[in-house]
Amino acid sequence: MRKVFSKFSPRDFQFLADLVGEDKDKTYFIDLVTRDPDSLDLVLEEEEIFKKVVQSEDVFVRISPYLYFELLLRQAIRDIKRDAYTLEQVGYKTRVPVFDSQKVLEVLSQDEIRDYLVELLVSFIRVNQFTIYLNRGRGIYFKKVLSDMDFDLLVEMSEIVDEPYRFVFLKRAGDLALFLSGIFPEQLFGERSHSLAKNRRLVSWTNKGEDLEKKGSELYHKASESEIAKEKELSPVLTMMADNFTFTKKPLNVMADRYLYLRKHDIFPFIDNQN
Repeated sequence: MRKVFSKFSPRDFQFLADLVGEDKDKTYFIDLVTRDPDSLDLVLEEEEIFKKVVQSEDVFVRISPYLYFELLLRQAIRDIKRDAYTLEQVGYKTRVPVFDSQKVLEVLSQDEIRDYLVELLVSFIRVNQFTIYLNRGRGIYFKKVLSDMDFDLLVEMSEIVDEPYRFVFLKRAGDLALFLSGIFPEQLFGERSHSLAKNRRLVSWTNKGEDLEKKGSELYHKASESEIAKEKELSPVLTMMADNFTFTKKPLNVMADRYLYLRKHDIFPFIDNQN
């Protein structure tokens, strides 16, 4: 069973039942898709469900973010299948066609990658903070509060802390690099004066989108080698993410460009936070 299916809420199943189940069979439908992952997988392929979701003004009141992003990811995959190419951001307002759709689809055929992308998107709805204590020697500890949306600081901390914090920072920094490259590529290209980036944490990466992708791949590789990753059985998927960073960002680009362009600053408000 897809890992993300276990994250669906009761209201997710009720929402699906209301759309596709007959009145007298809704209880049976909910029981079926809850027990049978294959049935649920088929139901989620219905494009009418996707259309209903993207047209909803109160979508997160009706369904969980897990179902929302799962449906958007499925639609992105369908769109990529229909197209012979994907678009690559190379400047603030410039995108070029790249004929890599088959490789993108090959990577996305793996359930582990799709689950990872959905959970990644959900994780960026809210800003989280870490409090850690750094040993300065002679029993002296320094308390530091960190935001998990500050890429440069996450990378810096991954280089000076011990496990398990090192793995946490490596993975989160890799996730943030992928998230920004996929959902907010326009923040990473163009002159600083013309960039849409308002968040001070992104300024250092303006016009450096390709560098951020390389760094993200490197971070995922390092995270995959951690003993913590092995214990959590995350090494294989992190390695796949590292080796296919450019391809895994493509469905996120499609989602941002076609379905989230009017909502992404509301769903991910931290991007406009200058603190």
